Amino acid sequence: MKQFTETSSDPYDRHHYRVWMRDGSFKDVESYDEAQRVWYSTKRPKTIEVMQPKRRRSSKGF
Repeated sequence: MKQFTETSSDPYDRHHYRVWMRDGSFKDVESYDEAQRVWYSTKRPKTIEVMQPKRRRSSKGF
């Protein structure tokens, strides 16, 4: 039986992340690697929230 490993080795990160601290403050980052760095570099992290990135408005027209 073959075991599934991955479909692509390209970087994949379509989300943004918000790292919440226990005092109610937060830090927004654009990649999971950044979220992990914030998590491990702060003294009192609470949760990491996965967020949809804000889409830029594209101009429609000619």
